[in-house]
Amino acid sequence: MKLSASFLVWYCTNHAVSAFSRPSVWASHKSMIASSSPSSLFMSDTFDDDELSKLIGKRDQIKRKKKAPEPEISDDDLLSAPTAGDALDFDKMPEFKTKRTSRAPRKSSSDEKEDKKKEQESAEKFVDFLSEYEDENDFHIPNRIGFTTSAWGDATKGFVEGGKLTKKMKREGKFLAGDLQIAYNTLMESGVPLVETSELYGSNNRKSKLSAQQILARCMEENTDFTPLVTDTFEGSLSKVLANGGVRFGSGSVVKALENSLARLDQSTIELYQVDSALIYLGGKSSLAKGLAQCLDKGHCNYVGVKNMGKNGVKSMVKKMEKQGYTLTSNQFEFSLTNRKAWKSDLIDTCKELGVIPLVRNPLDGGLATGKYTATNPSGGEAGGMAKFKFETLEKLQPLHSVQETVAEKARNRVQREWRDLKDQYRRYGPPPKINTDITTTQVAINYVIAKGAVPLVDITDPKQAEELLGCLGWGLSDEEVDMLDGAASLCGY
Repeated sequence: MKLSASFLVWYCTNHAVSAFSRPSVWASHKSMIASSSPSSLFMSDTFDDDELSKLIGKRDQIKRKKKAPEPEISDDDLLSAPTAGDALDFDKMPEFKTKRTSRAPRKSSSDEKEDKKKEQESAEKFVDFLSEYEDENDFHIPNRIGFTTSAWGDATKGFVEGGKLTKKMKREGKFLAGDLQIAYNTLMESGVPLVETSELYGSNNRKSKLSAQQILARCMEENTDFTPLVTDTFEGSLSKVLANGGVRFGSGSVVKALENSLARLDQSTIELYQVDSALIYLGGKSSLAKGLAQCLDKGHCNYVGVKNMGKNGVKSMVKKMEKQGYTLTSNQFEFSLTNRKAWKSDLIDTCKELGVIPLVRNPLDGGLATGKYTATNPSGGEAGGMAKFKFETLEKLQPLHSVQETVAEKARNRVQREWRDLKDQYRRYGPPPKINTDITTTQVAINYVIAKGAVPLVDITDPKQAEELLGCLGWGLSDEEVDMLDGAASLCGY
């Protein structure tokens, strides 16, 4: 057998780990090599100890490249191994956060815009443009405006219990409970939380749970995002209470009436409770004052007021409430552009001097003060509509209607200029509040009441009326414009 040095290198390279690592195999190979003659073992190369050392070194180099085997650990080694407490100081160990990153599906651009819109809407609240108004007392009314439920549940005023309204019925002013809910939501969300009701409004539908108070209770139940400022009235006159359970007298009847109203409203308390004292009350005004004080003591209401009181009556009632340890908050009466008796008699000024809020019902005088119905347009522009007022009455009001149109145009131009300036001011702070710039004669009539220092309670029966009422917010009449209206109304005999 003849082996060359090159063959021995190849042999050691390929078998060093598997063969030379075992002593028995290495010994047999070594004896074979030793027994071979140098001439037969090497054909052309010589073999000495130096070359063998090189081959062994080559083998060691190859072994180092191989992964070292895992050392075997005995049971004794495990028992003698240091414990975790010996090796580590847990008080000095850093905290490791292993919170997994949350994953969500990627939203489309339309979804992101919708989410952004919802966040913006949820952050928005209604604007009280008259938050700095110098109130008569502690009862602040946002935007100095409210609405009444005087027609709610009353079939004689257009309420329909159910079904669907035809176009003709809508032109006639008919409305459903669903219309009232939409109107209520619109007003609450936009800055008109003051709502006036009474035990008499729609009382004929009380058994069907569709009186004004019961409908209002449903509206409040459906919309819990906003808290209304509910105003209720104790109707004490004899002609009215006969239809409501008999004659009332004394202070106890005042408390009992409010408790019955709270039950229908499904509330434990309301903001303001008023007593109607237009006629003689059995027990006198002192009993009314005492009854109002008891309502306050029981927590049934936060403020108390009166209804249909003249100057002397208000002064007297203020003193009677002071004797009970309370103050009189409001007095409700009629006033409008076409019914200015409360202004001419100084009733509004007297109330404000006494710290009593003048609440005004029927501020549009049944539509006569809107400027919508004129001698040249007796139907108010409604197709197929009937004349609502006599021609003689509308003809008499022509000077006032003409001035209303002029004032509406002047206010429209002025508010548009102010709106442009307001947008520039809000540019660095975000979108400015919405303000109506398409002013109508109806809105002029409503803001006229506000300009005189009173709080109008406007009849609302559908969403369209609610939107028009909101168009009164954010702007007011100038002194010049109020003087123009006063002069025209005086010229017409009002």
